[in-house]
Amino acid sequence: MKIARAALLAAIPAALLVSLPAAGQESEPPPAAREEGDDNIVVTGERATHREVSRQAREITDIGGGIRRHPLARIEDRLCPGVLGLKQAGAELMVDRIRWNAEKLGLWLADDTNCSANLIIAFVEDGQAALAALVDERPYLFDTMTRPERLAMLAEEGPVRVWTTAETRTRDGMPIEQHESLFDPPVVSMWMAHSKIYLTIREDITQVVVLFDREGVRGKSIIQLADYATMRGFARTRPTDGDAALDTILALFDANHEPPPSLTDFDQAYLRSLYEEIPNLPAATRLLDVSDELDEVLREEAEAAAAQ
Repeated sequence: MKIARAALLAAIPAALLVSLPAAGQESEPPPAAREEGDDNIVVTGERATHREVSRQAREITDIGGGIRRHPLARIEDRLCPGVLGLKQAGAELMVDRIRWNAEKLGLWLADDTNCSANLIIAFVEDGQAALAALVDERPYLFDTMTRPERLAMLAEEGPVRVWTTAETRTRDGMPIEQHESLFDPPVVSMWMAHSKIYLTIREDITQVVVLFDREGVRGKSIIQLADYATMRGFARTRPTDGDAALDTILALFDANHEPPPSLTDFDQAYLRSLYEEIPNLPAATRLLDVSDELDEVLREEAEAAAAQ
């Protein structure tokens, strides 16, 4: 996807890609960083029910097909986060935070001294205009998206636009050639036992671009923005409104909701469920497991608190 990255950089000429330890841009100050320890979360009240957790997991998941016949998209290649439009100190902090989140999930990380960014976070004047111009000038970059998906991406409200490129591969990671004709469907051959537990395909995220409008992120911390980018970049998710049953960083830009300082227990449980075990499990299995993962997160927090 090097062509797509080069096209994005051409569309945002005022920004400079930062991937540690490269130099950062000096035009805009980074959002305020919180004091160390501010990202701790205090959980009060009753534990949400299994149904509430599963429902919220389904609501934040962006998946076009049936959840029993399709896997959830996740990153399988080496991850290399990069930042556009921040001073070096802010960019490096954001990259460090995203890589730390990835390490906790066991993601495969690229060498941070020399890698080509496949998770790009950019701070721009108008993300909607930047993406719309890119769609008009270089429509081939969006060939993997359907027209409704492109329209939904451009119509997304709020100060964030997320462009995710994913590729359908076999269970073992072999690319599946795409055909437009219904009379010539793609065919691959592999060893495969019939199973009701897992699928013959997986969905690999190959590149993500997260565009933040500069004015829209004022007052947010680097940690909040990095964790928001993590939740939108490591998975195909969508923001929530104030009706969410559990706190989530996906409500960061909800004016009627007190934003959490970092990834919440629910967010961690969701990502854990996505990245555990094989990549070709049905989406329904992943979403139902979020509640069990949340119980495990809460148990670990309680044990850690008791040990202090």
